[in-house]
Amino acid sequence: MAGPCVAVLLPDPWTASHSELFRVWLAEALTHQADDWWLLREPCRLGWQAESPATGPILVQPEEWDAENPDEAACVARAAGFRPATEVVLASATNSVDDHRFLAHLALAIARRYGGLIDLTGPLPVPPPPGISALDAVERGTGMDRWCARSRETLTTLGGAWHEIPYLTAGGTRHIYHVVDADLLTAWLTHPLFRMVK
Repeated sequence: MAGPCVAVLLPDPWTASHSELFRVWLAEALTHQADDWWLLREPCRLGWQAESPATGPILVQPEEWDAENPDEAACVARAAGFRPATEVVLASATNSVDDHRFLAHLALAIARRYGGLIDLTGPLPVPPPPGISALDAVERGTGMDRWCARSRETLTTLGGAWHEIPYLTAGGTRHIYHVVDADLLTAWLTHPLFRMVK
């Protein structure tokens, strides 16, 4: 079962040399499997004090950042204070609680090291409000406004910076995703509702 995903938005363009140095740095905490897939080996190197977390492989893929919609790109640039040049896409192959924590800790480590922000790839993932069906909200938009409002309310309690980025889905409906800084994601990691976007 596929797990959560996130992207770390970076201000600088990366050359092959940047990517190679990044892989050397990754190898301090992770074991390379094949292509862009890695396994966690040393969680403490990511600032994660966990005994033996049960995590699956994670995709770590640096690439040029390219927003499909110019309005969305402009919104991200205004919110971030820079137009991202590179994004490091992180996607877990599995979906355990430890996979969600691994993803967050790795995103934090990358954002701090390279001066980036974290694109959660959706709204901060809080449970839907009472009376709202997650399936109806996702498939039909029913109650999505209330769900997003709950997400915003939770963000305001965490500290750190966050930005809401509106976009149009392929079906033509408006939706949002949140871009957050490392301080906010650190606070979210300690929240009882913590999880990443799947």
